[in-house]
Amino acid sequence: MTQDPGWPSNSLLGRLRDNTRQELLNIGTVVRYTADREVIEQDAKDTHVLLLLDGVVKVQTTDETGDTALLAIRVAGDLVGEMAALDQKPRSATVVTCGDVVAKLITSGELMAFLHRRNDVFVELIGMINDRLRWANQRRRDFLSHPAAERVARVLAEVVQTYGREEAHGWTLGIPLTEVELASIAGMKPRTAEKAFSDLRKAGVVVSHLRRDVLVPDLAGLRKFAGF
Repeated sequence: MTQDPGWPSNSLLGRLRDNTRQELLNIGTVVRYTADREVIEQDAKDTHVLLLLDGVVKVQTTDETGDTALLAIRVAGDLVGEMAALDQKPRSATVVTCGDVVAKLITSGELMAFLHRRNDVFVELIGMINDRLRWANQRRRDFLSHPAAERVARVLAEVVQTYGREEAHGWTLGIPLTEVELASIAGMKPRTAEKAFSDLRKAGVVVSHLRRDVLVPDLAGLRKFAGF
C-alpha cells in the first residue's frame, strides 16, 4: 500500500499506509466544533486525543502572568493531545479551533490498544513527536542567533510554505491568526512583534490584510530575508 497524498505528508494520517490509516479512522467518535472553541484545556486532567479530519486548530500556552503564546498550528491529518494520552499527566497546552473543525475523539484506552496492535503506527507517532521537538528546538536556536524580524520571517516562511496556498499575488496563510500570535511562535512579546512586522513590511516581503490573514508577495524574498 502507498501513502495517501490527500493528507499532509508530515501529519500522522499522511505517514500511514492505506490499510493502517483506515483502521485508525475506524476507532473513536466523530465530533464537530465551531470556531474559537477550546477543545483541549491547559492543565486539564482528561487524556483523550483528537484526530483532525477537517479544519485547523492552534496550540497555545499561558504562563503564570496570563500571557499567551502560540506554539503551533495543526491541520487535518494531525493528532493533538497525544502527550497526555501517553503519559497520563495534565495537559501542557490549550487547543483552540480556527473555524469549524471535524475530528475523531479517541480515548487514551482506545489509542493505547490500537498502538499495541499496530507497532508501525507507534513508530510513526514517535517520528511525528520527534519532528515537533525539532521544530521547537529550532525556534530556541533562532532566538539565540537571529534578530526579531528575522525570527518572525523564519517562522512565517515555514508556516506559509507548509500550510498556506499560492495565489495570483503571492502566498496566503489562510488561517485567522494575528501578527502577535504568529510572532509569539518565535518567542516575542506584542510590542516586539509589531516592530518586527513593520520591518518585514518595509522590506516588501509581507503584507497584512483583512481577516487576520497575511500575504507574502515574494516567498523567495521572505526566505532570503530570514537567512535561509
